Amino acid sequence: MSNDISGINTGRSQHTTDRQTNGVGRDGSKSDTRTTTSGTGSQDKVVLTDMAARLKSLEQKLAQQPEVDQSHVNRVRDAIHRGEYRVNPDRVADKMIGFEQDF
Repeated sequence: MSNDISGINTGRSQHTTDRQTNGVGRDGSKSDTRTTTSGTGSQDKVVLTDMAARLKSLEQKLAQQPEVDQSHVNRVRDAIHRGEYRVNPDRVADKMIGFEQDF
């Protein structure tokens, strides 16, 4: 048995409109809200606040960091030249785990 699907949604409005608004929440985080309204009057709403706020915060922190900490580079370089530079594997592992947890 087959079903004729060529007439589905005939007589119904297929027109949809999108409206996007940007705002600031109570906690100061920015939000991006997109509301879609179909011809039947129903609304779908998507709010992108948590991830957008986290990404914005990380972006601001990164922008405040200097590109290179030259004094640290000089200290490490001098320690390597003197043969005194030692790698602490536990500290390296802790830093790697902390980096992964930020994401």
